[in-house]
Amino acid sequence: MPHRTARAARRRRCMLAVAAVFTLGAPLVACTHDGDASARSEDSDPAATEAQPGLDPGPAVEIEPILDGLSIPWDVVRDPDGVVVTGERDSGEVFAITPRGGSTLVETDFGELHTRGESGLMGIALASDFETSRQVYTCHSSADHGDNRVTAWTAADDWSALEAPEVIVEGIPLQEYGYHSGCRILAHPDGTLYIGTGDSFDGPTPQDPDSLGGKILHVDRSGAPAADTIDASGVLTYGHRNVQGLALRPGTGTDPGQILAAEHGPDFDDEVNLVIPGSNYGWDPNRDGEHDESASMTDLEKFPDAVEAAWSSGEPTLAPSGIAFLDDPAWGDWDGALAVAMLKSRQIVLMKLDPDGTRVVEMSTVIPRQEGRIRSVTAEPGGSLLATTSNGGGDDKVIRIRPAAG
Repeated sequence: MPHRTARAARRRRCMLAVAAVFTLGAPLVACTHDGDASARSEDSDPAATEAQPGLDPGPAVEIEPILDGLSIPWDVVRDPDGVVVTGERDSGEVFAITPRGGSTLVETDFGELHTRGESGLMGIALASDFETSRQVYTCHSSADHGDNRVTAWTAADDWSALEAPEVIVEGIPLQEYGYHSGCRILAHPDGTLYIGTGDSFDGPTPQDPDSLGGKILHVDRSGAPAADTIDASGVLTYGHRNVQGLALRPGTGTDPGQILAAEHGPDFDDEVNLVIPGSNYGWDPNRDGEHDESASMTDLEKFPDAVEAAWSSGEPTLAPSGIAFLDDPAWGDWDGALAVAMLKSRQIVLMKLDPDGTRVVEMSTVIPRQEGRIRSVTAEPGGSLLATTSNGGGDDKVIRIRPAAG
């Protein structure tokens, strides 16, 4: 694809600037959704921004720009050799950035992407045995097939291409306007995959046992259901609105350990949840077949056994996306906290959880407003975080965030 490579080279440059040190602290902010009640997009540009009191500044950090000139890089991963890989949601272009700063366009073939609303190329994950298998997983919206689907690929040794695609999960609902596609992937150390899906803005979907929408799926690397799922479709939990983040909590074991999920609420109650196999999380917007956004995120009146959130935003929402755990003593008192990328409030929120993972006990904010909307966060060896912004229009970047020295 020489024309794509040349275009990418013209509009991208590797950023090797010296990292800047920031003493962080700003009020929590929140924004309204764009659109009316029948067609909301958490990913659209905020219509308004209003300062909110409450969050203390988190630890000071250093920010190192990795690659700029991107448009909505939805996810970011790092391989064992230090190569950083990201993909643009709308173009479907995948980029590999070497530790020395050079970037390469990775040859891929997703077919025709469905790129309306919040859909397109979304989740990217590396297999737990990537060093030997070179296996990569993606989740994308297929215009050819009219669904969201998870594909396994083999990465070329030099990251020049993703090869030998094999669709392992298909039929995840895709809404015409691209709303609520979910599509986050967590590659677990045991070799299985957790996949967050959205309700596709359809009332019955999240409580429908025959739909993969509004669910968390758990499958093996071939796409077969894991042993703890509800049925042969691979559904692990249900009653979700739009799962955007999945992360395994360090120090809680790998069988499977504590897995946390983040999801968008409507105009209230974004949530972070502990993932409990077989559980209902209480989202049911079905009103005679229509999608009612005024429904409770966790409807305990209708579903008394629904799992209550470890954290809920209340009103207004902050629009959480990717999540990752801090796992290095350099983070000081915040070592072990959950880092949550926020789109509307344009920050990373750190959350300390109780030992059971069922309650957030303390919060702080990192890089508030500094880089704009934050889409994804991924933990790296050595304690740093990779993050992507989601401002659109070629104004996005991949950055590395470290605890400030000294």
